Amino acid sequence: MILGIDLGGTKSAALLLHEDGTVAKRVAAPTPADADAKGLFAFLVALAQEIRGTETLEGVGVSVGGATDAAKGLVFAAPNLPGWGSAGFPLAARLSEALALPVKLENDADATALAEWRFGAGQGTQNMAFLTVGTGIGSGLVLNGTLHRGRRGAGGEIGHIAVVSGNEGRLCACGLRGCLEAYASGPSVTRIALEYGWRGAASGKAVVEAARAGDVACLAALEQAADHLGAALATLAMLLDLERIVLGTLAVHAADLLLPRIKESLQTHAWPRLTEGLEVVPAALGDRAQDLATLCAWGGH
Repeated sequence: MILGIDLGGTKSAALLLHEDGTVAKRVAAPTPADADAKGLFAFLVALAQEIRGTETLEGVGVSVGGATDAAKGLVFAAPNLPGWGSAGFPLAARLSEALALPVKLENDADATALAEWRFGAGQGTQNMAFLTVGTGIGSGLVLNGTLHRGRRGAGGEIGHIAVVSGNEGRLCACGLRGCLEAYASGPSVTRIALEYGWRGAASGKAVVEAARAGDVACLAALEQAADHLGAALATLAMLLDLERIVLGTLAVHAADLLLPRIKESLQTHAWPRLTEGLEVVPAALGDRAQDLATLCAWGGH
């Protein structure tokens, strides 16, 4: 059994999991707003201590909703978790000392990519990409059966490749212009729908429901997102010759609206030889993804 920690910008959880992914116990709490590294660390230790009890544990797997260096066990400031600072906080080492257990951590998109690969829609592949299309667009790559982290643990930042060049591109939260995330994340789709004339609730769920009902502004925002997602996936296909691309969050909830157009755009922007047999599918784990990501953070590849 391992202790899993899911650290998110809004809420976090600690859980006890068996190796097969079965959750024995789980607790959750809001992540402290505006906390510094000391406060965030104390919060995570308290959450872990609350659940660990007297169980014999193999170790701790931490899935972090922000930038990490998994090899060094560091977490860095992110837009949704700025308190860690820019120099890198040694979270794995500090947690290991506090809990007297070995600790491994991963960026949540990488950990979820592993979870989908091992337990979900990526099963049976050796080369797959996972994108979470939610508040942001995170991504993880499994290449030749191994998680690809890159030189500094930031490999696979598909959400921040430019889909619109130059100053005409929308400003992204990361500071760059024209990023995929600025057009296809949940908040970006909502913002664009409002710009196009949508007068309903400012939420991704409301925009999707309105698009299904035929609202022109919401349909246009989702169609633009799908076109840019397809072009970005074509770049992945050309570079990596993948077997499968797994899309989460918005692409699951609005699969009927997004997937056909995403696939059409993908076919338009990549060689047929590299898209033939390439599957683009919705993520399969649903609410289990975050829990299983902590298990994969511990036993990743």
